[in-house]
Amino acid sequence: MIANMLITVLYLSLLLNSGLTINVLQSGDQVSQPGVKVILECSLGPGFSMQFLFMYWYRQNHYAAPIEYLLSELDFSEGHFQMSIDQDKNYFSLEIDEVFLNDSSIYYCVVEHVHCDSGYEAHFGQGTKLTVLEPGQAVKSPKVKVFRPSSKECRNPIDNEREKTLVCVASDFYPDHVSVYWQIIQLNVTSGVNVIRGENVTRGVTTDEAALRKDKVYTITSRLKVSAEDWYKPEWNFECIVRFFNGTHDTDYKDSISGEQGPDILTREKYLRITRQAKLSYSVLIIKSSVYGAFVAFLVWRLQSSAEKQNH
Repeated sequence: MIANMLITVLYLSLLLNSGLTINVLQSGDQVSQPGVKVILECSLGPGFSMQFLFMYWYRQNHYAAPIEYLLSELDFSEGHFQMSIDQDKNYFSLEIDEVFLNDSSIYYCVVEHVHCDSGYEAHFGQGTKLTVLEPGQAVKSPKVKVFRPSSKECRNPIDNEREKTLVCVASDFYPDHVSVYWQIIQLNVTSGVNVIRGENVTRGVTTDEAALRKDKVYTITSRLKVSAEDWYKPEWNFECIVRFFNGTHDTDYKDSISGEQGPDILTREKYLRITRQAKLSYSVLIIKSSVYGAFVAFLVWRLQSSAEKQNH
């Protein structure tokens, strides 16, 4: 008994003073028919034990909705929700009997411990998205289309400083279990082999926080901003990847466009050189005009002098 207490005190002391973040792992997204039993799983990463932690389940009904408390280890059941714990395996789960449409939510498992400095400290899992399919609504994969930048975009006098915006639209899918990624693929002209420039592009990418529902399907949009210099490279291919979870596995749906053969790009150096040449040409023109004006004035003076002599 004393040995177990010492082990508990030692573990809590190490946990509270380690400064480590508890790694909370959750099972992947799920799509279910109504009336089916669903189990959502949660576990801890290596190095931590549930024996000295408190466990909870929360859920968020839809994007931007408040996260609401659902269950804890103190009340193992509430309605058709039940919680089970296996401390030996660092595992606990949420069982939902006969899911209903309003059970569609993102579910978060949370572990909590008491920290000596900050008090209670909660660690959330990444969330498990559950969608209960509506009656008569079948799973439908997305249609993906990438649109070219507008020709009227960013009329900057220095072409090299322009930004071009590519738009990717994924539409007509159900349910809304999608993730959007961008890749830039460069065709090696010498070898003919495609080379991916980085696994996934993150710089310049803006994706809708949540898919928009219209009628019975969803649409999501993502935008990629690239420099005009990068866009005016026909050997570059800009690819939009939409990863869709159909209830059993993830499938990627893609579309892409190639860069354009653009005009001779006016770089900053070229712009400065042209302006210097223009200033020089303007100065020469002014000098020439001044000389010409002086010459005309001289001719007028000579003519006037000749006319006066003839009159005398």
